[in-house]
Amino acid sequence: MRPTAPPTLFTLESQPTWGRATLLDDKDGKLVLAFEHGGRRVFIKSQLKGLQAVELDDAEARAVEARLRGKHPQGGAAKKSAKAKAKAARPLVAAFPSFDAQVRWFETFFPGGFGGEKFISEERGASESKGKKGNKSAAIKLAQEELSPERLASATPEETFAVCKKLLGSTNLVFPLEGATPFSTMKEEDRAAFVAALGELLHGEGAHGPRFEKFASSVRIRDAADQGRKVTWPLATLLQALYAPAQHTFVKPTVFEQQGLLLNLVASKHATVTSASYESFLEVARKTSERLVAAGHPPRDLMDVYSFIWRSHKEQPAT
Repeated sequence: MRPTAPPTLFTLESQPTWGRATLLDDKDGKLVLAFEHGGRRVFIKSQLKGLQAVELDDAEARAVEARLRGKHPQGGAAKKSAKAKAKAARPLVAAFPSFDAQVRWFETFFPGGFGGEKFISEERGASESKGKKGNKSAAIKLAQEELSPERLASATPEETFAVCKKLLGSTNLVFPLEGATPFSTMKEEDRAAFVAALGELLHGEGAHGPRFEKFASSVRIRDAADQGRKVTWPLATLLQALYAPAQHTFVKPTVFEQQGLLLNLVASKHATVTSASYESFLEVARKTSERLVAAGHPPRDLMDVYSFIWRSHKEQPAT
């Protein structure tokens, strides 16, 4: 049996006296961290800044993580694994009995639909607005300006890399631990190939699938022990979703699987980052868009559709 990867530990820049921390939970827009000297703390993802990965050797990382969780490294890990397996064995249940019920929730939660003040404030934002909250319009505008063929041709790889990092942190779509933090670990010698693959993904010719997989493989991120990490769905899909929101979708697998249940479509939250899996998620987004149009709520693009899927499955449904 191959050994498990060492845990990633963190420090919070604004609270250095709290010491190192381990991530206990990540759901419903909140993070739960346990600090050596600061205890258990709960943060709102979109408001947390300055969380940084700590580089430790494997043995020390495992020892600190075990101490923070209050367990023996071996026994505790086995116990957690058993709980995780039991949870994974439970069938996923959609948050709504039907798509029509989901639409009714949307109409109640976001008066005025996609054009309403609440949706624009919380999810879409304005193209000239600043700050992360709902700032998708501004991020789309930035992506379309800075990742255009002309700009990619004139910019250096480092300039484009910096733009991509900015885009990863400019909205409430990707939490730093999923986006900007791991993205920053890409080594300088890998960045030119990443930028070339990005240009081919956005502007290349031929089938999308091979270009998508080439791009995904170019996102060479690393963990605190300087070992390679697999690219995540948010990292693999955000940039093309911002540049071409009418054609591509941003992916969070769990809610897309739940949405697929409502539409009798198959989209697995356990899917690895491949072009075939992306097409299944894209089909969920497109079918949702078609159903929204038929229900009298035409979205601007697939970014609106993503917001509809994410918020409806993450909020407490109105019943």
